Amino acid sequence: MKKIIVGILVITNVVIAQTKPIAANDLKQPKLVVGVVVDQMRQDYIYRYWNKFGNGGFKKLINEGYFYKNTHYNYVPTYTGPGHASIYTGTSPATHGIISNDWYVKETGKVTYCTDDDNVKSVGTDSKAGLMSPKNLLVTTIGDELKLNTNQQSKVFAISLKDRSSILPAGHSANGAFWFDGSNGKFISSTHYMTQLPAWVNEFNNLQLAKQYLSKGWNTLYPIEGYTESIADKNNYEAAPNKKDTAVFPYNYKSQLDKNNFEIIKATPYGNTITKDLALACLKAEQLGRGKQTDMLCISFSSTDYVGHSYGPRSVEVEDVYVRLDKDLEELINSLNASIGKDNYVLFLTADHGACDVPAHLKDLKIPGGYIDEDELTKTIKTFCMNQYGDSLVSSLINQQIFLNENKMASLKLNKFAVEHTLANFMLSVKGVAEAYPSEVLKYENFTDGAFKYLIQKGYNHVRSGNVAFSYNPAWMEYHNKGTTHGASYSYDTHVPLLFYGMGIPKGHTVKKVNVVDIAPTIAIMLHMSFPNGTTGKPLEEVIAR
Repeated sequence: MKKIIVGILVITNVVIAQTKPIAANDLKQPKLVVGVVVDQMRQDYIYRYWNKFGNGGFKKLINEGYFYKNTHYNYVPTYTGPGHASIYTGTSPATHGIISNDWYVKETGKVTYCTDDDNVKSVGTDSKAGLMSPKNLLVTTIGDELKLNTNQQSKVFAISLKDRSSILPAGHSANGAFWFDGSNGKFISSTHYMTQLPAWVNEFNNLQLAKQYLSKGWNTLYPIEGYTESIADKNNYEAAPNKKDTAVFPYNYKSQLDKNNFEIIKATPYGNTITKDLALACLKAEQLGRGKQTDMLCISFSSTDYVGHSYGPRSVEVEDVYVRLDKDLEELINSLNASIGKDNYVLFLTADHGACDVPAHLKDLKIPGGYIDEDELTKTIKTFCMNQYGDSLVSSLINQQIFLNENKMASLKLNKFAVEHTLANFMLSVKGVAEAYPSEVLKYENFTDGAFKYLIQKGYNHVRSGNVAFSYNPAWMEYHNKGTTHGASYSYDTHVPLLFYGMGIPKGHTVKKVNVVDIAPTIAIMLHMSFPNGTTGKPLEEVIAR
Protein backbone atom coordinates (compact mmCIF):
# COMPACT_ATOMS: atom_id res chain seq x y z
CA MET A 1 0.00 0.00 0.00
CA LYS A 2 2.83 2.36 0.89
CA LYS A 3 4.45 1.74 -2.51
CA ILE A 4 1.14 2.55 -4.26
CA ILE A 5 0.80 5.85 -2.37
CA VAL A 6 4.40 6.81 -3.22
CA GLY A 7 3.73 5.95 -6.86
CA ILE A 8 0.59 8.12 -6.91
CA LEU A 9 2.52 11.02 -5.37
CA VAL A 10 5.29 10.72 -7.98
CA ILE A 11 2.76 10.68 -10.83
CA THR A 12 0.91 13.63 -9.28
CA ASN A 13 4.14 15.64 -9.02
CA VAL A 14 5.00 14.85 -12.66
CA VAL A 15 1.54 15.99 -13.79
CA ILE A 16 1.84 19.19 -11.75
CA ALA A 17 5.29 19.84 -13.23
CA GLN A 18 3.97 19.25 -16.74
CA THR A 19 0.96 21.55 -16.29
CA LYS A 20 2.83 24.33 -14.49
CA PRO A 21 2.58 27.51 -16.58
CA ILE A 22 5.71 28.69 -18.34
CA ALA A 23 7.13 31.66 -16.45
CA ALA A 24 7.62 34.92 -18.33
CA ASN A 25 11.33 34.73 -17.56
CA ASP A 26 11.50 31.35 -19.32
CA LEU A 27 10.30 33.02 -22.53
CA LYS A 28 12.82 35.82 -22.36
CA GLN A 29 15.22 35.79 -25.27
CA PRO A 30 18.05 38.03 -26.49
CA LYS A 31 17.16 41.07 -28.55
CA LEU A 32 20.18 40.48 -30.77
CA VAL A 33 22.35 37.53 -31.76
CA VAL A 34 25.85 38.37 -32.99
CA GLY A 35 27.77 35.62 -34.77
CA VAL A 36 31.50 36.22 -35.13
CA VAL A 37 33.63 33.95 -37.30
CA VAL A 38 37.41 34.38 -37.46
CA ASP A 39 38.70 32.91 -40.70
CA GLN A 40 41.55 30.38 -40.24
CA MET A 41 41.77 30.70 -36.45
CA ARG A 42 43.42 27.75 -34.76
CA GLN A 43 42.41 26.97 -31.18
CA ASP A 44 45.97 27.36 -29.91
CA TYR A 45 46.19 31.02 -30.99
CA ILE A 46 44.21 32.00 -27.92
CA TYR A 47 46.90 30.61 -25.64
CA ARG A 48 49.87 31.54 -27.81
CA TYR A 49 48.97 35.23 -27.95
CA TRP A 50 47.29 35.47 -24.53
CA ASN A 51 49.91 37.78 -23.05
CA LYS A 52 49.58 40.13 -26.03
CA PHE A 53 45.80 40.46 -25.74
CA GLY A 54 44.12 43.25 -23.79
CA ASN A 55 41.36 42.64 -21.26
CA GLY A 56 38.43 43.69 -23.43
CA GLY A 57 38.56 41.34 -26.42
CA PHE A 58 39.29 37.60 -26.43
CA LYS A 59 40.06 37.64 -22.69
CA LYS A 60 36.73 39.28 -21.88
CA LEU A 61 34.82 36.65 -23.84
CA ILE A 62 36.71 33.88 -22.05
CA ASN A 63 36.72 35.37 -18.54
CA GLU A 64 33.07 36.45 -18.60
CA GLY A 65 31.59 33.91 -20.99
CA TYR A 66 31.63 30.18 -21.68
CA PHE A 67 34.56 28.56 -23.48
CA TYR A 68 34.28 25.23 -25.33
CA LYS A 69 37.94 24.27 -25.50
CA ASN A 70 37.51 21.12 -27.55
CA THR A 71 35.37 22.19 -30.51
CA HIS A 72 35.89 20.50 -33.86
CA TYR A 73 34.60 20.28 -37.40
CA ASN A 74 33.02 16.90 -38.03
CA TYR A 75 33.80 16.68 -41.76
CA VAL A 76 36.36 17.42 -44.46
CA PRO A 77 37.32 19.42 -46.43
CA THR A 78 37.73 22.23 -43.89
CA TYR A 79 37.34 25.25 -46.15
CA THR A 80 35.72 28.68 -45.79
CA GLY A 81 32.50 28.00 -47.72
CA PRO A 82 31.60 24.72 -45.98
CA GLY A 83 32.71 26.15 -42.63
CA HIS A 84 30.43 29.16 -42.70
CA ALA A 85 27.55 27.08 -44.06
CA SER A 86 27.97 24.48 -41.30
CA ILE A 87 28.10 27.06 -38.49
CA TYR A 88 24.84 28.70 -39.50
CA THR A 89 22.87 25.65 -40.69
CA GLY A 90 23.82 23.20 -37.94
CA THR A 91 24.75 20.46 -40.38
CA SER A 92 27.61 19.23 -42.56
CA PRO A 93 28.23 19.40 -46.34
CA ALA A 94 26.63 15.98 -46.79
CA THR A 95 23.34 17.74 -46.03
CA HIS A 96 23.74 21.46 -46.77
CA GLY A 97 25.48 20.84 -50.09
CA ILE A 98 28.35 23.34 -49.87
CA ILE A 99 31.00 20.68 -50.34
CA SER A 100 33.85 23.13 -50.96
CA ASN A 101 34.59 26.67 -52.09
CA ASP A 102 34.54 25.35 -55.67
CA TRP A 103 33.48 22.01 -57.06
CA TYR A 104 33.07 20.13 -60.31
CA VAL A 105 29.49 19.94 -61.61
CA LYS A 106 28.86 16.60 -63.28
CA GLU A 107 25.95 17.83 -65.39
CA THR A 108 27.84 20.71 -67.00
CA GLY A 109 31.40 19.45 -66.89
CA LYS A 110 32.49 22.77 -65.38
CA VAL A 111 33.70 23.99 -62.00
CA THR A 112 31.33 26.25 -60.06
CA TYR A 113 32.00 28.60 -57.17
CA CYS A 114 29.90 28.03 -54.05
CA THR A 115 27.99 31.35 -54.28
CA ASP A 116 28.10 32.02 -58.05
CA ASP A 117 24.77 33.09 -59.56
CA ASP A 118 24.51 34.52 -63.08
CA ASN A 119 20.80 35.16 -62.57
CA VAL A 120 21.40 38.10 -60.22
CA LYS A 121 23.06 41.47 -60.75
CA SER A 122 25.74 43.33 -58.84
CA VAL A 123 24.62 46.10 -56.50
CA GLY A 124 27.08 48.86 -55.68
CA THR A 125 29.63 48.01 -58.37
CA ASP A 126 29.98 47.66 -62.14
CA SER A 127 32.14 44.56 -61.70
CA LYS A 128 30.99 40.95 -61.63
CA ALA A 129 31.86 40.69 -57.93
CA GLY A 130 28.18 40.98 -57.04
CA LEU A 131 26.95 38.07 -59.16
CA MET A 132 26.45 36.02 -56.05
CA SER A 133 23.65 34.40 -54.02
CA PRO A 134 23.01 31.48 -51.63
CA LYS A 135 21.25 29.42 -54.32
CA ASN A 136 23.64 26.45 -53.87
CA LEU A 137 22.85 26.22 -50.15
CA LEU A 138 20.25 23.44 -49.85
CA VAL A 139 18.94 24.18 -46.34
CA THR A 140 17.91 27.07 -44.09
CA THR A 141 20.18 29.04 -41.77
CA ILE A 142 19.60 30.41 -38.27
CA GLY A 143 18.69 33.73 -39.88
CA ASP A 144 16.18 32.10 -42.25
CA GLU A 145 14.44 30.39 -39.35
CA LEU A 146 14.46 33.61 -37.33
CA LYS A 147 12.76 35.45 -40.19
CA LEU A 148 10.18 32.67 -40.51
CA ASN A 149 9.60 32.58 -36.77
CA THR A 150 8.83 36.32 -36.57
CA ASN A 151 6.92 36.54 -39.85
CA GLN A 152 9.78 38.53 -41.41
CA GLN A 153 9.81 41.13 -38.64
CA SER A 154 13.36 40.31 -37.48
CA LYS A 155 16.30 41.91 -39.23
CA VAL A 156 19.19 39.74 -40.41
CA PHE A 157 22.43 41.17 -41.82
CA ALA A 158 25.83 39.68 -42.65
CA ILE A 159 29.15 41.42 -43.28
CA SER A 160 32.55 40.16 -44.46
CA LEU A 161 35.34 40.89 -46.89
CA LYS A 162 34.59 37.57 -48.62
CA ASP A 163 31.31 37.09 -50.49
CA ARG A 164 30.88 33.49 -49.33
CA SER A 165 31.59 34.46 -45.72
CA SER A 166 28.72 36.93 -45.84
CA ILE A 167 26.22 35.18 -48.10
CA LEU A 168 26.25 31.71 -46.53
CA PRO A 169 25.74 32.99 -42.95
CA ALA A 170 23.04 35.42 -44.15
CA GLY A 171 21.11 32.63 -45.81
CA HIS A 172 18.27 32.93 -48.27
CA SER A 173 15.96 35.57 -46.78
CA ALA A 174 18.27 38.02 -45.00
CA ASN A 175 17.72 41.77 -45.19
CA GLY A 176 21.23 42.20 -46.49
CA ALA A 177 24.62 40.62 -47.07
CA PHE A 178 27.60 42.85 -47.85
CA TRP A 179 31.12 42.01 -49.03
CA PHE A 180 34.19 43.91 -50.25
CA ASP A 181 35.00 44.69 -53.87
CA GLY A 182 38.73 45.29 -54.22
CA SER A 183 38.28 46.97 -57.60
CA ASN A 184 36.58 50.01 -56.07
CA GLY A 185 37.29 49.72 -52.34
CA LYS A 186 33.59 49.49 -51.47
CA PHE A 187 31.23 47.04 -49.83
CA ILE A 188 28.68 45.68 -52.28
CA SER A 189 25.77 43.24 -52.51
CA SER A 190 23.55 41.54 -55.11
CA THR A 191 19.97 41.77 -56.32
CA HIS A 192 19.21 38.58 -54.42
CA TYR A 193 18.97 40.83 -51.37
CA MET A 194 18.25 44.34 -52.67
CA THR A 195 18.05 46.54 -55.75
CA GLN A 196 20.26 49.28 -54.32
CA LEU A 197 22.56 49.73 -51.35
CA PRO A 198 21.05 51.29 -48.22
CA ALA A 199 21.92 54.96 -47.70
CA TRP A 200 24.10 54.11 -44.69
CA VAL A 201 26.24 51.73 -46.78
CA ASN A 202 26.69 54.40 -49.45
CA GLU A 203 27.67 56.89 -46.76
CA PHE A 204 30.15 54.38 -45.35
CA ASN A 205 31.66 53.69 -48.79
CA ASN A 206 32.03 57.42 -49.44
CA LEU A 207 34.38 57.65 -46.45
CA GLN A 208 36.98 55.74 -48.50
CA LEU A 209 38.30 54.03 -45.39
CA ALA A 210 40.19 51.40 -47.38
CA LYS A 211 42.33 54.13 -48.91
CA GLN A 212 42.85 55.81 -45.55
CA TYR A 213 43.93 52.61 -43.84
CA LEU A 214 46.26 51.44 -46.61
CA SER A 215 47.97 54.81 -46.77
CA LYS A 216 49.33 54.09 -43.28
CA GLY A 217 51.25 51.02 -44.43
CA TRP A 218 51.60 48.09 -42.05
CA ASN A 219 54.15 47.81 -39.29
CA THR A 220 53.92 45.81 -36.07
CA LEU A 221 51.71 47.35 -33.40
CA TYR A 222 54.39 46.79 -30.76
CA PRO A 223 58.21 46.69 -31.11
CA ILE A 224 58.97 43.69 -33.29
CA GLU A 225 61.59 42.27 -30.94
CA GLY A 226 58.77 41.54 -28.48
CA TYR A 227 57.00 39.14 -30.86
CA THR A 228 58.65 36.16 -29.26
CA GLU A 229 55.68 33.88 -29.88
CA SER A 230 56.66 33.78 -33.57
CA ILE A 231 59.68 32.75 -35.62
CA ALA A 232 62.04 35.40 -37.03
CA ASP A 233 60.38 37.91 -39.35
CA LYS A 234 62.77 37.10 -42.18
CA ASN A 235 62.69 33.40 -43.04
CA ASN A 236 62.29 30.99 -45.95
CA TYR A 237 58.68 30.01 -45.30
CA GLU A 238 56.70 33.13 -46.24
CA ALA A 239 55.65 34.95 -49.39
CA ALA A 240 54.08 38.41 -49.53
CA PRO A 241 50.57 38.37 -51.08
CA ASN A 242 51.64 40.22 -54.24
CA LYS A 243 54.69 37.92 -54.63
CA LYS A 244 56.88 40.97 -55.30
CA ASP A 245 57.52 42.47 -51.88
CA THR A 246 59.92 40.89 -49.43
CA ALA A 247 57.90 39.23 -46.67
CA VAL A 248 59.26 41.40 -43.86
CA PHE A 249 58.00 44.43 -41.96
CA PRO A 250 57.24 47.24 -42.67
CA TYR A 251 54.86 47.04 -45.68
CA ASN A 252 54.03 49.95 -47.98
CA TYR A 253 50.99 49.97 -50.27
CA LYS A 254 51.65 53.10 -52.34
CA SER A 255 51.97 51.18 -55.62
CA GLN A 256 48.57 49.54 -55.11
CA LEU A 257 46.93 52.83 -54.14
CA ASP A 258 48.40 54.54 -57.22
CA LYS A 259 46.49 51.99 -59.31
CA ASN A 260 43.31 52.30 -57.20
CA ASN A 261 43.67 48.63 -56.36
CA PHE A 262 42.29 48.02 -52.89
CA GLU A 263 42.37 44.22 -52.96
CA ILE A 264 45.54 44.17 -50.86
CA ILE A 265 43.63 45.37 -47.77
CA LYS A 266 42.34 41.82 -47.37
CA ALA A 267 45.87 40.66 -46.50
CA THR A 268 46.36 43.30 -43.82
CA PRO A 269 44.88 43.82 -40.34
CA TYR A 270 42.94 46.76 -41.79
CA GLY A 271 40.65 44.32 -43.59
CA ASN A 272 39.37 43.20 -40.18
CA THR A 273 39.11 46.78 -38.96
CA ILE A 274 37.05 47.97 -41.92
CA THR A 275 34.78 44.94 -41.45
CA LYS A 276 34.28 45.94 -37.81
CA ASP A 277 33.62 49.53 -38.89
CA LEU A 278 30.83 48.46 -41.26
CA ALA A 279 29.35 46.14 -38.62
CA LEU A 280 29.12 49.05 -36.15
CA ALA A 281 27.57 51.24 -38.85
CA CYS A 282 24.98 48.52 -39.52
CA LEU A 283 24.26 48.12 -35.82
CA LYS A 284 23.54 51.84 -35.49
CA ALA A 285 21.74 52.55 -38.77
CA GLU A 286 19.47 49.50 -38.66
CA GLN A 287 18.84 49.87 -34.89
CA LEU A 288 19.58 46.19 -34.43
CA GLY A 289 18.43 44.76 -31.13
CA ARG A 290 16.06 47.62 -30.42
CA GLY A 291 12.84 46.38 -31.99
CA LYS A 292 10.12 44.07 -30.74
CA GLN A 293 11.72 40.99 -32.30
CA THR A 294 15.20 39.48 -32.07
CA ASP A 295 17.64 40.58 -34.78
CA MET A 296 20.83 38.94 -36.01
CA LEU A 297 24.19 40.29 -37.18
CA CYS A 298 26.74 37.91 -38.72
CA ILE A 299 30.33 39.17 -38.90
CA SER A 300 33.22 37.28 -40.47
CA PHE A 301 36.79 38.52 -40.14
CA SER A 302 38.64 37.32 -43.25
CA SER A 303 42.03 39.04 -43.09
CA THR A 304 43.32 36.40 -40.70
CA ASP A 305 42.91 33.86 -43.52
CA TYR A 306 44.65 35.92 -46.20
CA VAL A 307 47.54 36.70 -43.86
CA GLY A 308 47.74 33.10 -42.68
CA HIS A 309 47.90 31.70 -46.22
CA SER A 310 50.76 34.00 -47.19
CA TYR A 311 52.89 33.89 -44.06
CA GLY A 312 51.98 30.72 -42.15
CA PRO A 313 50.82 30.21 -38.54
CA ARG A 314 54.20 30.86 -36.89
CA SER A 315 54.77 34.26 -38.52
CA VAL A 316 55.06 37.70 -36.95
CA GLU A 317 52.41 38.84 -39.43
CA VAL A 318 49.85 36.37 -38.07
CA GLU A 319 50.68 37.36 -34.51
CA ASP A 320 50.24 41.04 -35.27
CA VAL A 321 46.94 40.54 -37.10
CA TYR A 322 45.53 38.76 -34.02
CA VAL A 323 46.82 41.39 -31.61
CA ARG A 324 45.04 44.01 -33.70
CA LEU A 325 41.89 41.89 -34.11
CA ASP A 326 41.71 41.69 -30.32
CA LYS A 327 41.36 45.48 -30.25
CA ASP A 328 38.68 45.38 -32.95
CA LEU A 329 36.75 42.83 -30.89
CA GLU A 330 37.07 45.04 -27.83
CA GLU A 331 35.55 47.96 -29.72
CA LEU A 332 32.72 45.76 -30.99
CA ILE A 333 31.94 44.39 -27.51
CA ASN A 334 32.09 47.83 -25.91
CA SER A 335 29.72 49.22 -28.52
CA LEU A 336 27.26 46.35 -28.03
CA ASN A 337 27.36 46.72 -24.25
CA ALA A 338 26.83 50.48 -24.48
CA SER A 339 24.06 50.49 -27.07
CA ILE A 340 22.13 47.31 -26.21
CA GLY A 341 23.45 46.05 -22.89
CA LYS A 342 25.20 42.78 -22.14
CA ASP A 343 21.98 41.26 -20.78
CA ASN A 344 20.13 41.88 -24.03
CA TYR A 345 22.29 40.09 -26.60
CA VAL A 346 24.19 36.86 -27.14
CA LEU A 347 27.48 36.72 -29.02
CA PHE A 348 29.23 33.58 -30.19
CA LEU A 349 32.72 33.43 -31.66
CA THR A 350 34.26 30.57 -33.58
CA ALA A 351 36.33 29.88 -36.72
CA ASP A 352 35.60 28.31 -40.09
CA HIS A 353 38.75 26.13 -39.99
CA GLY A 354 42.32 26.09 -38.71
CA ALA A 355 45.60 25.84 -40.61
CA CYS A 356 48.59 23.55 -41.03
CA ASP A 357 52.15 24.47 -40.15
CA VAL A 358 54.25 25.21 -43.23
CA PRO A 359 55.53 21.76 -44.31
CA ALA A 360 58.87 23.20 -45.40
CA HIS A 361 59.35 24.57 -41.88
CA LEU A 362 58.38 21.23 -40.34
CA LYS A 363 60.79 19.34 -42.58
CA ASP A 364 63.62 21.64 -41.54
CA LEU A 365 62.78 20.68 -37.95
CA LYS A 366 62.83 16.97 -38.94
CA ILE A 367 59.05 16.71 -38.54
CA PRO A 368 57.17 14.79 -41.29
CA GLY A 369 55.34 16.79 -43.95
CA GLY A 370 55.26 17.24 -47.69
CA TYR A 371 53.72 18.66 -50.84
CA ILE A 372 51.52 17.26 -53.58
CA ASP A 373 51.61 18.58 -57.14
CA GLU A 374 47.95 18.36 -58.22
CA ASP A 375 48.78 18.47 -61.93
CA GLU A 376 51.28 15.63 -61.57
CA LEU A 377 48.82 13.65 -59.46
CA THR A 378 46.15 14.07 -62.14
CA LYS A 379 48.56 12.77 -64.79
CA THR A 380 49.44 9.79 -62.59
CA ILE A 381 45.78 8.85 -62.12
CA LYS A 382 44.96 9.27 -65.81
CA THR A 383 47.95 7.15 -66.80
CA PHE A 384 46.86 4.39 -64.43
CA CYS A 385 43.33 4.40 -65.87
CA MET A 386 44.68 4.43 -69.43
CA ASN A 387 46.85 1.40 -68.73
CA GLN A 388 44.06 -0.37 -66.86
CA TYR A 389 41.02 0.47 -69.01
CA GLY A 390 42.29 1.95 -72.26
CA ASP A 391 40.94 5.41 -71.38
CA SER A 392 41.94 8.12 -68.89
CA LEU A 393 38.34 8.22 -67.56
CA VAL A 394 39.09 11.20 -65.27
CA SER A 395 36.85 14.25 -65.73
CA SER A 396 38.24 16.24 -62.81
CA LEU A 397 40.46 16.06 -59.75
CA ILE A 398 39.36 18.65 -57.19
CA ASN A 399 39.06 18.87 -53.39
CA GLN A 400 40.77 15.49 -52.99
CA GLN A 401 38.01 13.83 -54.99
CA ILE A 402 38.23 12.08 -58.35
CA PHE A 403 35.34 12.58 -60.74
CA LEU A 404 35.08 9.87 -63.40
CA ASN A 405 33.36 10.08 -66.79
CA GLU A 406 30.49 7.70 -66.10
CA ASN A 407 29.18 7.89 -69.67
CA LYS A 408 32.56 6.75 -70.93
CA MET A 409 32.62 3.90 -68.40
CA ALA A 410 29.18 2.82 -69.57
CA SER A 411 30.22 2.87 -73.22
CA LEU A 412 33.25 0.74 -72.36
CA LYS A 413 30.95 -1.57 -70.38
CA LEU A 414 32.94 -1.03 -67.21
CA ASN A 415 31.39 -1.66 -63.82
CA LYS A 416 31.44 1.73 -62.08
CA PHE A 417 31.84 0.37 -58.57
CA ALA A 418 34.62 -2.01 -59.62
CA VAL A 419 36.53 0.87 -61.23
CA GLU A 420 36.06 3.02 -58.11
CA HIS A 421 37.36 0.28 -55.82
CA THR A 422 40.36 -0.39 -58.06
CA LEU A 423 41.18 3.31 -58.25
CA ALA A 424 40.80 3.76 -54.47
CA ASN A 425 43.26 0.91 -53.90
CA PHE A 426 45.68 2.48 -56.39
CA MET A 427 45.53 5.84 -54.59
CA LEU A 428 46.91 4.20 -51.46
CA SER A 429 50.15 3.59 -53.38
CA VAL A 430 50.61 7.31 -54.09
CA LYS A 431 53.15 8.99 -51.82
CA GLY A 432 51.47 11.27 -49.29
CA VAL A 433 47.99 9.68 -49.56
CA ALA A 434 46.62 8.30 -46.28
CA GLU A 435 43.14 7.00 -47.13
CA ALA A 436 40.89 6.56 -50.19
CA TYR A 437 37.27 5.49 -50.46
CA PRO A 438 34.95 4.73 -53.40
CA SER A 439 31.54 6.41 -53.51
CA GLU A 440 29.77 3.13 -52.80
CA VAL A 441 31.46 2.90 -49.40
CA LEU A 442 30.74 6.54 -48.53
CA LYS A 443 27.12 6.25 -49.59
CA TYR A 444 26.10 3.00 -47.98
CA GLU A 445 28.38 2.25 -45.01
CA ASN A 446 27.88 3.89 -41.63
CA PHE A 447 31.10 5.07 -40.00
CA THR A 448 31.33 6.08 -36.35
CA ASP A 449 32.14 9.56 -35.11
CA GLY A 450 35.83 10.07 -34.41
CA ALA A 451 37.19 8.07 -37.33
CA PHE A 452 38.83 9.93 -40.22
CA LYS A 453 36.59 8.04 -42.67
CA TYR A 454 33.59 9.46 -40.78
CA LEU A 455 34.83 12.99 -41.49
CA ILE A 456 35.15 12.20 -45.20
CA GLN A 457 31.65 10.73 -45.21
CA LYS A 458 30.15 13.81 -43.50
CA GLY A 459 31.74 16.00 -46.18
CA TYR A 460 30.46 13.80 -49.01
CA ASN A 461 27.24 14.80 -50.76
CA HIS A 462 25.70 11.97 -52.78
CA VAL A 463 24.69 14.23 -55.67
CA ARG A 464 27.57 16.69 -55.87
CA SER A 465 30.64 14.73 -54.76
CA GLY A 466 33.00 12.56 -56.81
CA ASN A 467 33.58 8.86 -57.40
CA VAL A 468 36.61 8.48 -55.13
CA ALA A 469 37.50 10.60 -52.10
CA PHE A 470 40.95 10.50 -50.52
CA SER A 471 42.99 12.29 -47.87
CA TYR A 472 46.66 13.09 -47.35
CA ASN A 473 48.97 12.26 -44.48
CA PRO A 474 49.31 14.85 -41.71
CA ALA A 475 51.09 18.04 -42.85
CA TRP A 476 50.88 17.07 -46.53
CA MET A 477 49.12 19.50 -48.85
CA GLU A 478 48.50 20.68 -52.41
CA TYR A 479 50.32 24.00 -52.10
CA HIS A 480 53.55 25.82 -52.88
CA ASN A 481 56.41 25.71 -50.38
CA LYS A 482 55.80 29.13 -48.84
CA GLY A 483 52.80 29.91 -46.66
CA THR A 484 50.16 27.37 -45.81
CA THR A 485 46.65 26.11 -46.44
CA HIS A 486 43.93 23.98 -44.81
CA GLY A 487 41.30 21.39 -45.65
CA ALA A 488 42.51 18.31 -43.78
CA SER A 489 40.84 16.02 -41.27
CA TYR A 490 43.53 16.54 -38.64
CA SER A 491 43.21 18.60 -35.48
CA TYR A 492 45.27 21.51 -36.78
CA ASP A 493 42.42 22.13 -39.26
CA THR A 494 39.38 20.86 -37.34
CA HIS A 495 40.10 22.24 -33.84
CA VAL A 496 38.72 25.77 -33.44
CA PRO A 497 37.68 28.02 -30.55
CA LEU A 498 34.02 28.39 -29.53
CA LEU A 499 32.99 31.13 -27.10
CA PHE A 500 29.57 32.29 -25.92
CA TYR A 501 29.02 35.62 -24.17
CA GLY A 502 26.09 37.76 -23.10
CA MET A 503 22.54 37.27 -21.87
CA GLY A 504 22.18 34.24 -19.59
CA ILE A 505 25.57 32.81 -20.57
CA PRO A 506 27.29 31.39 -17.47
CA LYS A 507 30.97 31.84 -16.79
CA GLY A 508 32.88 28.63 -17.33
CA HIS A 509 34.58 26.23 -19.68
CA THR A 510 34.64 22.59 -20.66
CA VAL A 511 37.00 20.23 -22.44
CA LYS A 512 34.27 17.85 -23.61
CA LYS A 513 34.28 17.41 -27.37
CA VAL A 514 31.58 19.31 -29.25
CA ASN A 515 31.04 19.99 -32.94
CA VAL A 516 30.66 23.27 -34.79
CA VAL A 517 27.29 22.04 -36.09
CA ASP A 518 26.03 22.28 -32.49
CA ILE A 519 26.04 26.09 -32.60
CA ALA A 520 22.91 26.59 -34.73
CA PRO A 521 20.56 24.39 -32.65
CA THR A 522 21.90 26.04 -29.49
CA ILE A 523 20.98 29.49 -30.78
CA ALA A 524 17.61 28.15 -31.95
CA ILE A 525 16.84 26.89 -28.43
CA MET A 526 17.73 30.32 -27.02
CA LEU A 527 15.32 31.93 -29.48
CA HIS A 528 12.50 29.38 -28.88
CA MET A 529 12.26 28.58 -32.59
CA SER A 530 12.72 25.74 -35.04
CA PHE A 531 16.17 24.41 -35.82
CA PRO A 532 17.45 25.12 -39.35
CA ASN A 533 15.75 22.45 -41.43
CA GLY A 534 18.84 20.35 -42.12
CA THR A 535 20.23 20.43 -38.57
CA THR A 536 22.10 17.36 -37.36
CA GLY A 537 23.93 19.02 -34.44
CA LYS A 538 22.80 18.98 -30.82
CA PRO A 539 22.14 21.94 -28.48
CA LEU A 540 24.93 22.73 -26.04
CA GLU A 541 23.36 22.31 -22.60
CA GLU A 542 25.96 24.30 -20.66
CA VAL A 543 24.96 27.63 -22.19
CA ILE A 544 21.18 27.07 -22.29
CA ALA A 545 20.69 25.46 -18.87
CA ARG A 546 19.35 28.71 -17.42
